[in-house]
Amino acid sequence: MQLASLTPVAQHFLMSAAARTLSLVDLCDLSEDAAHKMLCTMRWPDTDGAPICPNCSCAAVYTYQSRRLFKCKACHRQFSVTSGTSLAYRKLRFRTLLMAFSLFVNAAKGISSLQLSRYLGLHAKTAFVLLHKLRCALTSNAATTQLSGVVEIDGGWFGGHVRPENQRVARIDRRRRQHQSGKRRCVVVMRQRGGPTVTAVVKHEAEAVPIIRRRVTRGSTVHADEAGAWDELHASFEMKRINHREAFSKDGACTNQAES
Repeated sequence: MQLASLTPVAQHFLMSAAARTLSLVDLCDLSEDAAHKMLCTMRWPDTDGAPICPNCSCAAVYTYQSRRLFKCKACHRQFSVTSGTSLAYRKLRFRTLLMAFSLFVNAAKGISSLQLSRYLGLHAKTAFVLLHKLRCALTSNAATTQLSGVVEIDGGWFGGHVRPENQRVARIDRRRRQHQSGKRRCVVVMRQRGGPTVTAVVKHEAEAVPIIRRRVTRGSTVHADEAGAWDELHASFEMKRINHREAFSKDGACTNQAES
């Protein structure tokens, strides 16, 4: 076999250079003014970092050079780059916040508050509160997010593990309902192709049907597997079902993005 005939394998996005946009090494060299400018660009990307009043949405503001504050020309209120966010009234330096952002989003398996406190030289309680604020910011608009277009749904079961006994004679059939802990829950994910993702934690998949009807707009196309809980959705949406025992994708039906 000739090497020229081999088909190149597509590189995963997380392994590409485009995924490495916030490097901790680059942030260490930033001055406090440069870090403040980068935060302004993150806060107001539509205006390329130009501040907008969080109170009245006015774009005409005064800039205080000495205190890194802004003052709205319309409502005359002072605000900073973190005003109106979960990081308002922060006391940490802007560079420290950016480094916390980088460690938080780039951690492959998450990061603990103790580990973050050691990296940044913070108190463990400060790192604990900061991480919770970042997690709350990620889910701040999840309660009002509406999905449309092509939406994939799927459910996964988590928790409720019953540890088997060491001796074989003392073991029980953990598949039976009376031998289960009752803590097992189903996490249902609704993922819009090219858009946001919404999750819900229910006890059974059928309990997620009313949630899907509220969060997915009418006229959307819903892709799902052949679980019986999704049969009721045929009355509200155009459905495409896939039997995973036969294939991952068939006749355009696919739930691979929701499963990921």
